Amino acid sequence: MSTKQLITRVCRCFLPVMLLTLCFCAESEEVIRQKFDIIMADDMEAILEDVDPEALLETPYFDVLEYVEYKEGVFIRRAVVDFYFLKALGVKITRKYRYHARLGQWDRYYNRYYQFVMEGADPVGVSEPPAVPDAPEKWEGAEDKAEPAGTTEVNKEENGSKSGK
Repeated sequence: MSTKQLITRVCRCFLPVMLLTLCFCAESEEVIRQKFDIIMADDMEAILEDVDPEALLETPYFDVLEYVEYKEGVFIRRAVVDFYFLKALGVKITRKYRYHARLGQWDRYYNRYYQFVMEGADPVGVSEPPAVPDAPEKWEGAEDKAEPAGTTEVNKEENGSKSGK
């Protein structure tokens, strides 16, 4: 077998593998952003689905507060979005999304309703997230560090898990 034939066979074997690897490993920012736009439109449609049309804003909308790119890791993008849709109440939905690089899809991992002060509204009694007793000062990631349900200081002492024991 000549060197030329050997190189030809090697190229025929490895070229398809290399092309498949490139196709699955690297998605362009444009494709990722298109997928993000699709999930935003789907989420807005789902939010509006069960709301009385008379209670809706003339043009419901969403506001992308944050869109962050990460160079490496399981999740390579993160976005925080507020959805505004009710005209009589100062209520918004805040959702957080992350893009799973290997799966090539967006994942919603946070969904909360918040009150806010509307322009021209009386701000009495309206606030950001309601105060929670003994809530951590920093809301970011607080749900990841929360104690399991039913865990109290008394339970910790009974189980010997209080620090210093």
